[in-house]
Amino acid sequence: MRRKIREIQSVISEIDNKKRADLLKLGTCLFLLFFSYPLLRTTTTSILITNFGAKASPYAWIYSVLALTFIVILINKLQNLLKSQTLYLLLSGLTSLFFLTFYFLLNYHSKIWAYPLYVLKEVYIVLLVHSILGHLNASIKEDVAKVVYGPLGALGSLGGIIGAFLTSFLVKTVGIQTLFLVGISFIFISNFFFWPTSEVPSKLQSRNKEKINPIESTKGARPFILLIAALVLLGQFIINIGNYQFNVQLADIFASSVDKTEYLGKVYGSINTLSLFIQITLVPFLFKYVKPFYTHLSIPLMYGASFLFSLIMGGSLIPITVTFVIFKGVDYSLFGSAKELLYFALDDIQKYGAKYGADMITYRLAKGVISLILIKISPSLTNILLGVCLVGWIVCLIPLFKQYKRLHQFQETSNEPNAL
Repeated sequence: MRRKIREIQSVISEIDNKKRADLLKLGTCLFLLFFSYPLLRTTTTSILITNFGAKASPYAWIYSVLALTFIVILINKLQNLLKSQTLYLLLSGLTSLFFLTFYFLLNYHSKIWAYPLYVLKEVYIVLLVHSILGHLNASIKEDVAKVVYGPLGALGSLGGIIGAFLTSFLVKTVGIQTLFLVGISFIFISNFFFWPTSEVPSKLQSRNKEKINPIESTKGARPFILLIAALVLLGQFIINIGNYQFNVQLADIFASSVDKTEYLGKVYGSINTLSLFIQITLVPFLFKYVKPFYTHLSIPLMYGASFLFSLIMGGSLIPITVTFVIFKGVDYSLFGSAKELLYFALDDIQKYGAKYGADMITYRLAKGVISLILIKISPSLTNILLGVCLVGWIVCLIPLFKQYKRLHQFQETSNEPNAL
């Protein structure tokens, strides 16, 4: 164990001081964003469920998918014109402005504005976190990524833990509105750490005039990318089924928005605590010393074990909450980082198409599809669907890693850069 720790420390020691400073700034950004997220997530979720019930969740998810699709199309055009720091400032500033506007309209005009509030909560965290991860991936190589993803993710989880438990502790004292405003302020404060990071020239920027087509860029790696997309799709199905089951129980047990917010704060604090534990104790060692196949296999196995626990315990609030915490905690930590490492088997242009297809298109498509399914099917059928998704995940891993091995060997024998 000591030898493994020394090897990790050796990789970190080889990072130059400027790069270390940038990594610390990006980690601080993640801390601030994930600190803000439970404050905004708990308040907007409790407002939506209190006003429209748990069955409003799938509708809100569909609206989120549509909004995110439109915004991503717009951002894809802007990122060719603006440096990453400027784009981040624009996104965070508009996020803060729209949060304030929607909350004002909710309080003084109509409760229907609970939907835009919820949608914005879903959209901003995806956009800003992906902005940070994109900037990070553009500045480091795979050997460094395997070591720093865990600690950086841990900083984000620590922010989420503090924000979530602070929400639960203070909501009955200071009220939902104060927590909501504090959450908004920390989004904008994150700019003071992202703005001074070093600019990272991307080879994609030098090829803007060629108008790279995301589909064409995946040539030579499409089976691999489709299988990554399948994991993203199955993961979103599982997460959102668990979220829906949790929301139904939450709406049945707690009546007021304050009580819901207090309980949600504890739940999201638990999610981030689990995520932090995984990122500190498991991620650095799994990524460096365990074969990627077994690392990825551990994810559906953990999901399956928690799902069986919920079934055995009867599907009441506590076991469903535990299952939801495990689903989200593993997704935030292990799955998110493990998926990012798969992209290192691709060259720069293939990676562009892969992330566009899997992280943007498939993520939103999956959330939209599962939302429609949850609206139509009986709640009793959700467990069957969840079980099918878990089996499908394990089946997909076999061909995925055959493709991964082939592409990774090609990358190692070529002289092309291995980091976007």
